[in-house]
Amino acid sequence: MPGRSGIFKSHGVRRLMFRIIGVLLLLGLWQWAACAFSGLVVASPLDTMASVLALMSDSDFIFKHFLVTLGRMVLALGIGIGVGGILGLTAGLVPGVRAMVEPLRWMLMTVPGVVIVVVFMLWFGMGTAMVVAIAASMGAPVIFVHVADAMALADKNLLEMARVYRFGFRARLIRIYAMAVAGPFFSALVVVAGNTIRVVVLAEVLGANQGLGHCLAIARTRLDTPGLYALALISMSVVGGMEFFLLRPLEKRLVWKG
Repeated sequence: MPGRSGIFKSHGVRRLMFRIIGVLLLLGLWQWAACAFSGLVVASPLDTMASVLALMSDSDFIFKHFLVTLGRMVLALGIGIGVGGILGLTAGLVPGVRAMVEPLRWMLMTVPGVVIVVVFMLWFGMGTAMVVAIAASMGAPVIFVHVADAMALADKNLLEMARVYRFGFRARLIRIYAMAVAGPFFSALVVVAGNTIRVVVLAEVLGANQGLGHCLAIARTRLDTPGLYALALISMSVVGGMEFFLLRPLEKRLVWKG
């Protein structure tokens, strides 16, 4: 019988093959749509990649737009994680806090993003502060809900044992609560990262003079369809790269270590 490492390796190869097949099918459908419709509606994969290479080789685009959007995304993600995580931990330990925060959480998660963009433009004006505030306010409630729910589902037997053996609060937080929260937290983080780049780009389209969203608005005005698709692909690549090269490996390392 094959060993465990051989089984895992075979399973990993099959997953990789299915992913490649999925990508090829997606590219095939994309090319078919480009042939079936006007170039003003759907840009072909080759035209899109040519536009991506042109943009990524332009130093002005990199420094004035790409890195600006990336910085806004990282800052908004950090604020959203910090605020949502702290409130979630507090709500898990003190149930009354969750009842107090719940109306605000419900409002932020149900109000359409465009409405929040318009309101925050009135509050913060146009620029980085507005973009970061919008994205952080949309991401924090998701982190809050996942962390608070995970805290509530922590193993009660382990908590009782910790009380019996007089474990301090720090030990309980690290050894029990952190392990219960790790999985749901990273799952929420993947979702929030994707939502953050979308909200950042949306806010930039409506109220910024730098960033990928600003470039999208210009490309739309010029009817530059390959540019539109290229900017969308760049935005997707940012989230995909963060998920597969940072968040997923970090999740596996921390969860399995725990």
